[in-house]
Amino acid sequence: MTKMNRFVLFVLLLVLAISSAASAQDLSVYDLDEDDQEKLLYLGSQLSETFVNTRLNDIYTELQWDSIADLLPEKMDLRDNGTVPPVRDQSPWGTCWSFAAIAACETGILNDFGLTTEQYEKIYGEEMDLSEKHLAWFAANPLPEIEDYPEGEYPYDESQAGEGTHFFEPTDSHIYDNGGNLGLATTTFASGVGVVKEAIVPYLNSEGTIDGDGDWSIPEDMRFIQSFEMKDSNILPDPYGIDKDDNFYFRPEVIEMIKWELLSGRAVAVSILADSAKPIDALRERMTAEELREEIRKVLEELEIDTDLYDLETMDRDELFYLLSSPNFGLPYDELLDEDKALEYEGPVRYLNFVGEDPVIYAQYSDKFEGSNHAVAIVGWDDTFPAAYFTEGRQPPADGAWIIRNSWGTDWGMDGYFYMSYYDMNLSSPQTFDFVTREDIQNTDHMEILQYDYMPVSMMHSTLFETPIYAGNIFYVSEDSVMEFVSVMTGDLNTTVAASVYLLDEDALTPDDGELLDVVLETFTYAGYHRMDLNHWLVLPAGSRVSIVVEQTVETADGTKYSMVNASGTGIGFYDEETQPEEDSSYGFGIVNPGESFIGLDEDAWLDWAEVIEMVNLVQEDNDLTAWDNLPIKGYVYPLESVLEYNALNQCSFAPGSDVQICSNEWIEKTADQED
Repeated sequence: MTKMNRFVLFVLLLVLAISSAASAQDLSVYDLDEDDQEKLLYLGSQLSETFVNTRLNDIYTELQWDSIADLLPEKMDLRDNGTVPPVRDQSPWGTCWSFAAIAACETGILNDFGLTTEQYEKIYGEEMDLSEKHLAWFAANPLPEIEDYPEGEYPYDESQAGEGTHFFEPTDSHIYDNGGNLGLATTTFASGVGVVKEAIVPYLNSEGTIDGDGDWSIPEDMRFIQSFEMKDSNILPDPYGIDKDDNFYFRPEVIEMIKWELLSGRAVAVSILADSAKPIDALRERMTAEELREEIRKVLEELEIDTDLYDLETMDRDELFYLLSSPNFGLPYDELLDEDKALEYEGPVRYLNFVGEDPVIYAQYSDKFEGSNHAVAIVGWDDTFPAAYFTEGRQPPADGAWIIRNSWGTDWGMDGYFYMSYYDMNLSSPQTFDFVTREDIQNTDHMEILQYDYMPVSMMHSTLFETPIYAGNIFYVSEDSVMEFVSVMTGDLNTTVAASVYLLDEDALTPDDGELLDVVLETFTYAGYHRMDLNHWLVLPAGSRVSIVVEQTVETADGTKYSMVNASGTGIGFYDEETQPEEDSSYGFGIVNPGESFIGLDEDAWLDWAEVIEMVNLVQEDNDLTAWDNLPIKGYVYPLESVLEYNALNQCSFAPGSDVQICSNEWIEKTADQED
């Protein structure tokens, strides 16, 4: 089928879907003119693409970046600032992505508080140490099913029950060894799941050990706890881009972006390609011949294979390492070599190089794109680090390297650290995190996030339009509350967001049908989740119906564009029992109910997001490949009683014809003689 025929088919199906929906109920608000249909057609064509992209966060349409090279020093190391906690050890699980994200969070929080690790411990009486286990567990466990609770006792919104990540054969080990990526961390934190202190959820089983055979589960009532509230997740571009001919090219401006984040005090979590994805394999790189022999005997015993299978004493170190790394380990050596030859296996890949003695310098560079299998945190850089220090015959085009904090303990590498070339082709998905530090929020009893998108996802999509497009969510407020923030997801550099909060009329059908309470405008340098302070605090009585409407604009080389951002996961249809039978395969499950999320093609034409997804699914060849969720727009409300305990609200006035109060957003500490 030609592109033009597919285009015509989509138009016909789209018109049919709109006509069918209109015949089922009164949808006169969706009466679209030709221009609006073209906009929706473009949106549908973007959303209906198969979202299987090996470079998950290469989401930037283009990079408009003014060089800051003159502001950057030759070397910089956050360890010198005292804001990098000790190296952790992820054993016994494949939770590197969680450790990398938490490492970035720990340094980000210290920076936000303006404290070193020593100062933080002195003031708060505990080490800056956050829970990797909490993130890894709840990112991989969906909201529980309604039937898991006695009738009437389900703790969350019943309409969202079961939303999240599902496994075909769930076990604790699958959950912690299934892997993940930094996008999962961002969307998990954004939904109010963590970050949590290590003392609350330690990286131990229920018996208090790191034995992988123990019970590593976490009680459900610990899901929505937070020691610190995330304010921003900054998702930077990948250092390598892909042109229209699928060729990779280096983007030096991204190196500047990463350096600027470091210079601003934030560690940068990144995905990389390691020689191995687990510390035990990496440690074998440094073993002597005799140590390798002992390791091989140990593995043979664990596999219940005769320890005399291989003539280990006649093998040199390289042969022993090759044997231990072979995908056919366990076969007789001659058969192993034959099978490796059939697989075109030439031995373990060596990205990591070792230079010098006492100390040995660990230096990594991969010179071709292969994807990622590990995640780490960048804590500094050195422009003078020699290219000659990397593997001979596979050296980068110039000097310069990142200083990397790994999660394999201090016995590995340079006390847990290593260098990685700026030009490594598999370094991707850079992310940093900022947190709310207001004292009253730290003391608040609890916070509710008005939201519908509970499915952690690794992918976001920014679709640019020539004319304005709006996104909106409608929410109900469950208790007397104060709304102080809203948040959005952006997908391009220097995106300007206008977020409007409405008190909706009783019979409102669209998110702008009501009284405008506040409008906040802010520009964000990077893609990611961003929380915005409202100009006024909104005191909302229980039962209030409010909406948040967002318009995003992006300045491009071709002028101003309008961005519509959504997130999606990998649906169950992606997995096929014949091609991917692994028991630990997981898939996303999102729930989008009518009346929750909307898109506006102009001020008078709103479409229910649930119906848009139905339209898109009509034209997808396999409509279960993608797991859709609601639009990533949230409101942050705090119990009025809790706010009044610490804060004296002032300069308040009632919104016309309502019980909603609009107050100053200045936190004024309540004194003992002030009454509520």
